[in-house]
Amino acid sequence: MKHLPILNSQFSILNYILLSVCLCAMPLQAQKTTAKDSLLNREMTLEKEYSPTIEPAAKINQLPELREPQAPKSKVEFSNYSTAYEAQPGLNSLIPKSMLTDLNTSKYAGYASIRLSTVLNFDGDAAYQILNTNRDFLDVYFSHRSSNSQNPSLQIPSESQKFFMNDNWGGFNFSHDFDKAKLSAGLKYTYSAFNHSGLTVANMNEILLSSLSGIKPIYEIRNYPNQVNNMLEAHAGIFSDTPNKLSYKVNLKYTYFKQKYLAQTTPGVRENRIMIDWNLHDNYNSTSGFGLNGFYKTYKYNSEEFRTYADNDDIMLFSVLSLNPYYYVEGDNLNLTLGLRADFELGGRKKNVVSPDIRFNYNPSDVFTFYALALGGRNDNSNYDLFYENRYVYPFERILDSRTYVDGTAGLRYLPVSNLSLDVFAGYRLTKDEHFFSPAIRFAHQQDEENKLIGRTFMEGNYGTANVVKFGAGINYTMQDLVGINLKGTFYNWDVTRIVTDAPGVKREYAMEAYHKPRFEAETDVYFQTPDIPLRMDLTFKGLFGRKVSEPFSEEPYFNLKDVYDLSVKTSYAITPFFSVYLSTNNLLFQKYDIWYGYPTQKFNIMGGISVMF
Repeated sequence: MKHLPILNSQFSILNYILLSVCLCAMPLQAQKTTAKDSLLNREMTLEKEYSPTIEPAAKINQLPELREPQAPKSKVEFSNYSTAYEAQPGLNSLIPKSMLTDLNTSKYAGYASIRLSTVLNFDGDAAYQILNTNRDFLDVYFSHRSSNSQNPSLQIPSESQKFFMNDNWGGFNFSHDFDKAKLSAGLKYTYSAFNHSGLTVANMNEILLSSLSGIKPIYEIRNYPNQVNNMLEAHAGIFSDTPNKLSYKVNLKYTYFKQKYLAQTTPGVRENRIMIDWNLHDNYNSTSGFGLNGFYKTYKYNSEEFRTYADNDDIMLFSVLSLNPYYYVEGDNLNLTLGLRADFELGGRKKNVVSPDIRFNYNPSDVFTFYALALGGRNDNSNYDLFYENRYVYPFERILDSRTYVDGTAGLRYLPVSNLSLDVFAGYRLTKDEHFFSPAIRFAHQQDEENKLIGRTFMEGNYGTANVVKFGAGINYTMQDLVGINLKGTFYNWDVTRIVTDAPGVKREYAMEAYHKPRFEAETDVYFQTPDIPLRMDLTFKGLFGRKVSEPFSEEPYFNLKDVYDLSVKTSYAITPFFSVYLSTNNLLFQKYDIWYGYPTQKFNIMGGISVMF
């Protein structure tokens, strides 16, 4: 089967570097600051803040992302909801300026926004603060994302693929301050309907015919449009933060995942998950202390057809316990956390992992900062979490939970002036059972007059031990809240080994490609805001280069995917303090590429909308 020509990655990377240099060639504000007030200290926050991400419909079919290690003071798995927070925002650039900067003191308690694009994407958001006092906070929210577009197929240019998606979620957030302790709780329900088409029918029939040397197969490939996921999340937490005394944080969370597929006629996987996480810490003096993080999760699955990834009945009901003791020191020029994390799987595959929890940053002067991280642990790939990574996975496959033994990053940040920072870094990660997605065909026997096998296209997980080396650089520049530029480029070297069991006790190893993972990743975020009128423009660019993927029944082990050039420009203007308009151009470079193999991006489109506060 013929594939579209591949763009020259080296030329692409050179263009990106030249663009970065041009964007940074502007006057700098020569203004020194102390280490305590540096950009780094503001970026390396000590606690994980609540920052929901709401994607437009075109981005629900998301590009595969590589997660960067974060540097909170203490890792808590589910602590996003443990502090009071503002009403859930819509797309930030759409919200009037007063809501972005001073929501809690604004006279407006609610907002609503709608957006429509030229490819029939429709987005909507609404939220209202019922309570917002010094002690109590209560809001309700609802969001909608939908699309019903035709996207051109890269595998067969004459074919097009229907991209259907209808996501809806809503709920409430509540918090109460008891002076010495705070309570936080919330509920969220999500309904998602989407098509699971993958590769086109013509494409898959071509693959089958070529694999059978011209013999007409007794197969039929169908692309079923009505996949439905229902998800429920409830949480409650209580915490204290008393200086120089024993402090605590305890959170309880429940998630429910229910799936229907094949026109909602066949019951899918049902997943129940109960989680509790905690953090106890004591500042026994003004600069140092110790603590204990941890969590406990219980999983229960209910499905007649559920494929156990471990060939073990215990996978239908198993638990995970994690313990993370740590010691920390905070000084004027030095912050250090020394910890150890141990994750135990009770039941299931009984795979345990012990990993470091080390965080360090040192300021030898006002302009230099050295930092290092060494983290790890067990990575949860529950059906609930996997929905946000790749909703097109085979419905009855439980993706393996991977184990990261070390994920280290070290770097140097240089701040010559207060509004400019230059960063260089390098890192290494070792993960077992890392998953890589590739397209697959699943067959089911169909009792009809032709006695055919009915095939469906999905994405499936391929597993291996991943050794990843990375290095990169970044530039961050701001000018009086009027202009902001953030550039970052990262190179990755993947070394993946897959272990296959041919017979009991007989294993063999072979090298595997890191499917869908880039060799080079480029990110650009630029914004411009006028000083006198509420007008803002945002330019975002995402580039992924050097991705590879396998193909069903192909004689070749892999082939290259087209490089990703994702450029969008967004503009918002607040006509009044309570009414604003919004316009965005997406896929501005008119590129054609696959997000996941067989799932093409949407073509160039324009989205416009309005937002009101009340």
